[in-house]
Amino acid sequence: MALETKEITIRTISPTYSDIVSTGPFVTPQKLIRLYSDTEWEEFIEECTFSLKDGYKDVRRAGGAGDQGVDIAAFRTDQGFQGEWDNFQCKHYDHSLYPSDAYLELGKLCYYTFIGEYTVPQNYHFVAPQGVGTSLSKLLRIKNDDLRDSLIANWENYCESKITAKQKILLEGALKSYVEAFDFSIVKDVSVLELLEIHRKTPYFHSRFGGGLPKRPISDSPPQEIAITEVIYIQKLLNAYAEFLNLDQCSLAQVDAHNALKKHLRDARIHFYSAESLHKFSRDYLEAGEFERLQETILLGIENIILSQHGNGFERVRSAIQEVYKIQIDSHPLKHRLELADRSGICHQLANGDRLAWANRDQ
Repeated sequence: MALETKEITIRTISPTYSDIVSTGPFVTPQKLIRLYSDTEWEEFIEECTFSLKDGYKDVRRAGGAGDQGVDIAAFRTDQGFQGEWDNFQCKHYDHSLYPSDAYLELGKLCYYTFIGEYTVPQNYHFVAPQGVGTSLSKLLRIKNDDLRDSLIANWENYCESKITAKQKILLEGALKSYVEAFDFSIVKDVSVLELLEIHRKTPYFHSRFGGGLPKRPISDSPPQEIAITEVIYIQKLLNAYAEFLNLDQCSLAQVDAHNALKKHLRDARIHFYSAESLHKFSRDYLEAGEFERLQETILLGIENIILSQHGNGFERVRSAIQEVYKIQIDSHPLKHRLELADRSGICHQLANGDRLAWANRDQ
């Protein structure tokens, strides 16, 4: 029998661009979080609560065995579980949550508040990457009494032997009365889109999902009078100017009478406030420590200039600023929001933090 063959057909595809080769096809945040492990999902939810920090004193993640039905606790007071708090219960399943996925967690909520391990939270949120299914959604939003009745009816199968490995938790007596009177209206859910909108306001969003940083606001301008937060770097510049003028000390009045120094100090203050604005922008949109990493890169780039011999401190600061404009900032997430003024301003931030000095006598 003759061997059968068929024509090979290669499907037509769109052109491949360099960014796709470098990073792969764009994956929406909704799809990406479905790939998270249980631990990654809890970390994501913990990050979400960061944007709610104004309403909470502290946020703690429990997770793992023995968590007593508390994954992430957000405390509104300094009293912890004895004060007002919210619970975020993280359920990472490959399907929308069914009522059967919620029974055990609700059983833990009832049991552990009944025995006094913690107080009843103000809000109990189910958070899941696939969201909440229609049946459970109706119970949470419309039929709280049906949720209670359903939990009681399913207690033996889902809760009795699973709340704790130490003993069976029978739904009888005082515990049953407690469950029957429990206010299940505190039990709610947060949709994936709501979570992403919350997470977008945190410094963690762009490192998790990319998409680029937003436009940077206009930098603050320096006030007419030197602020107390500027005193250190201004004094170090005055010391550098004094060496340039062959004086023991240099006052602001003397700087004001010298055109070149007057302009230099004015620019230094503008650049300092530009860098301070960039620092605030970094805190709002990037994880803690990223701006400090940029400062370390700048310091490393001018360190040899600082250590080199100079006739006076004014020469040193001008050489360092000229050098800082040449430093390649290729790998830092702020590189597309970094302006020349920021580079110079970071040098003055470093001086303000006593990381460097300009005058020979201060070396």
